[in-house]
Amino acid sequence: MVVLKAGSRPPWIGLGAAVWVQVAAGNAYNFPLYSPSLKSVLGFNQQQLTILGVANDIGENFGLLPGVVCNKLPPWVVLLIGTLSCLLGYGVLWLAVSQTVQSLPFWLVSSFNFLFLFFQHFFFLLKYHLNLVGWR
Repeated sequence: MVVLKAGSRPPWIGLGAAVWVQVAAGNAYNFPLYSPSLKSVLGFNQQQLTILGVANDIGENFGLLPGVVCNKLPPWVVLLIGTLSCLLGYGVLWLAVSQTVQSLPFWLVSSFNFLFLFFQHFFFLLKYHLNLVGWR
């Protein structure tokens, strides 16, 4: 039987909570789910969708800055940065697809697509960092 000191929690709870945060943050792999909506609602052609897919991949692969920030700032700041950035990025795409805002230019949609995928690393790295600390 595991004996826990007062105020501590098993590391599995932190891992479970981190997985739920990652699920709530969205995923970089859901681009194929909303790309047909971008094509039909915003009138993008296949070449523009391909460019958005490349922006998706580029944003996914820049994780150095979040790693540095994760070591320098407290966890709540890193989580706040990731939360606000993903909310802004996915929010702009949702506003565009739901036609709440009319005809966003392609460069703006592409920029937000890159940015929210880039800032998702704040969630992912914080999840790994806090769980590694919790398993010590």
